Amino acid sequence: MPVQTTARLLLGTATIGIAIMATPAFAADAATATKTDTGPAEIIVTAQRRAEKVTEVPISITVADSAQLEREQVDTVADLNRIAPSLEINNAPGQNTGGGGAIRGIGTQTFSAGAVPSVGVVVDQVSQGNANISNLFDVARVEVLKGPQGTLFGLTTSAGVINITTNKPEFGTLSLRLRTELSGAGVAGSQYGDQIAQGVINIPIAANAALRVSGFANLRQGPDYDVTTRQYDANDSYGFRGHLLWEPSSDLTINLIGDYTKTRITNGGDFFTFIKTSGAGLLPLPTPFPIGDNVTANLASCGVTPGVGNRDYCLANGFVDHAYNGGASLQIDYKAQAFTITSISAYRHSVESGLGAATSVFRGDPLELQVSNGAIYHPIDLASEELRISSSDKQTIEYTAGLFVSSQVQNIAPETLGVVIHPAPPVYIPVANVGTGGYRVTDTSEAVFGQMTIHAADKLRLIAGGRYTQDNLHLTTYADAIPGSTDSYTELNVGKFSWKVGAQYDVAPRTMAYATVSRGFKGGQISQPSGAAPYPILPEIPTSYEAGLKTTLLRSWVLDANVFYQKVQNFQAQSCSSITSGPLAGTLSCIQTNIDGVKSRGAELNLFGKVTRNLSLNTGFIWAKATYPTGFLGSDGSNLGGQQLAYAPEYKFTLSGEYTAQLGQNLNGFVAADTIWKSRVSYEETAVEGSTFGPHWTVGGRIGVRTADDRFTVAVFARNLGNVHEPILAQSGFPYSGAANIGAMYGPNGFRQVGLSLDGKF
Repeated sequence: MPVQTTARLLLGTATIGIAIMATPAFAADAATATKTDTGPAEIIVTAQRRAEKVTEVPISITVADSAQLEREQVDTVADLNRIAPSLEINNAPGQNTGGGGAIRGIGTQTFSAGAVPSVGVVVDQVSQGNANISNLFDVARVEVLKGPQGTLFGLTTSAGVINITTNKPEFGTLSLRLRTELSGAGVAGSQYGDQIAQGVINIPIAANAALRVSGFANLRQGPDYDVTTRQYDANDSYGFRGHLLWEPSSDLTINLIGDYTKTRITNGGDFFTFIKTSGAGLLPLPTPFPIGDNVTANLASCGVTPGVGNRDYCLANGFVDHAYNGGASLQIDYKAQAFTITSISAYRHSVESGLGAATSVFRGDPLELQVSNGAIYHPIDLASEELRISSSDKQTIEYTAGLFVSSQVQNIAPETLGVVIHPAPPVYIPVANVGTGGYRVTDTSEAVFGQMTIHAADKLRLIAGGRYTQDNLHLTTYADAIPGSTDSYTELNVGKFSWKVGAQYDVAPRTMAYATVSRGFKGGQISQPSGAAPYPILPEIPTSYEAGLKTTLLRSWVLDANVFYQKVQNFQAQSCSSITSGPLAGTLSCIQTNIDGVKSRGAELNLFGKVTRNLSLNTGFIWAKATYPTGFLGSDGSNLGGQQLAYAPEYKFTLSGEYTAQLGQNLNGFVAADTIWKSRVSYEETAVEGSTFGPHWTVGGRIGVRTADDRFTVAVFARNLGNVHEPILAQSGFPYSGAANIGAMYGPNGFRQVGLSLDGKF
């Protein structure tokens, strides 16, 4: 978007926002609503599939409510990095299985067929599987649950859960809310542009029924920039959610929820750019005569200068990708005197289609080596049913038990890969043109589970739970794109028992200590190496030990401290490297494997909630030593035994807070700030220093005013004020020659953003 256009948009929206602040609300009760101080507020979570105080749950939890999510501009799942020191999100295209989350250093990054995540994303009690959402809007609360959660949440939660709860409809209230976050590339120092608009309307249908409809538009320009066309990459998403809440009687509650999102991305979006290149050399390809190659000079000829933070590329012929994601769920709760029965039926569907995020892998027209992919079509269908029974609260034995079944089907259409040499226009020398057949992955899971808490004494509670899961993974490959080959069928059928035992003790009226041991389970994968038969990757089995303390300080400030030790059997890893010679030189080859002996151990401290009436403060620190086993060799042959896992900072600190001060009878001012510090992060299983990113701070904040009744807000915000270029991913050998050439992916969190936010409630 041109700077002048964006500036006019910001100015116009600001004028509208100021006018809105003077407009009376159409909801009669909103105009007279006032806040009352009724004492310390309790933070309620659903980490154990029932509503409980966070200080009474024997799980390490970081909680962010809607106020914190909005002040930190947490608009996507990738932004959740900011709220919890234990959580990292890697949203690299194509391999961010189930959302790309890692907790305490343990996560899943893979291109493997049928892989499921180590960190599950659950929205309104529905597991998202691999058809996960990416945009967050109208969210009431996010809970980050650490450690294996398989007893209650299933096979995709061996490292933890991101438990997301959206806002429910309200009976008897007609209300409307509009909020925006606006920035433009080049405006006020912003390095890219992003215009976000969100709207919510709550409609009462009857005394016992209401409908809530929320929608969003997220239009982003950049950060990647095509110097040939002088255009930022477009990354545009639109979506909505509808939620119908009906209570036919005092015992029966029905929630019907549906959502849909459409995304359009140009030129691969947040894809590889060059951050380090070599000088004159020879192409590592089998040609009749040697062809000289100078990656640095070739890129310079089109205006691209490699270096840390480079987001420029040069591509004359662009391409477009589309993604669609949506689903529906029906939850029915029947509450009897001694128990509650819950049924959740859900279906999700997602599709990636277009010319592929890597249609032009290097996105550099002058380069001698050109690698391109053909069109893609990747639909995923996920259906699930959960039936459970839960005891009422405050019983001697409190329990939750149930059945769960799911079926996830992924279809991958045939794809092509082409390699050509482009020594000089208009000469093109074909080197390789290979195809991959289509395939279908079916993953079905059936489970029976239960967990109980026994009130053994006035202050002592004992915990025991278990889950038996039967997981059936099937891969069918089709030979339609590979001459001379035949269809194949590979399967992996596994039945596993996961469990949890522990105890918690009330040390003081507002302090609880706990200790637990749990065994998790994550389903297997089927690897498809180039030119070889598919083979299974075994399920991941973690065993975790955790001890912690929870207490409430001051007004309602929760302290959550814990120590942990986790050892993973058959850790599912992926090692990627560029092929250095032969017809496919310059293409990325990834191998999946199991690694025994991966460990994660350390300690974490979290403080979140209200310190005073005017000060909210959330902070946390983690030391997570997540390491490869002794003698483990990286993809470059280096000994990485005992070293930190890829994508896992050993130390991370987060701080977020807001202070509010009265400016007048009807107006309050506020200042908010947030910061993250991370230790060095490696992005691949090698000893290459260039594919790591060193210790760094990332700082953001907001300053603004809001009316005393919280109906209207205007603020100026900044993200990544220091313009620190933390990548999503870095890869050596891009396109070849190991550490001499390195590519990186940058997302919006790797560049400064400055803008204006407006919020109106009617």
